[in-house]
Amino acid sequence: MNPIAAVILGMVSAVFGGVIRDTLINEIPIIFRKEIYASACLAGAFLYVLLNYFGVGPNLSFFSSIALIVLIRLVAVKYKIALPKITD
Repeated sequence: MNPIAAVILGMVSAVFGGVIRDTLINEIPIIFRKEIYASACLAGAFLYVLLNYFGVGPNLSFFSSIALIVLIRLVAVKYKIALPKITD
């Protein structure tokens, strides 16, 4: 599969899983409020593809990507970093 397509599909599946969850419990999806988890997933997927391209083992690539995503999310929550909101 094309690496760019893999990154985009990974981000889309991560984001829309949360959208479906929030829609089923009748809440506004987090992606439309303030969270940056889509950007974190995009960065993690890009890191995985990049490490895979340079021949790093699949386990190290996998866990490094997870660590990056978790790190971005933790920093964002701790320092209240968010993307700009869409206003009415």
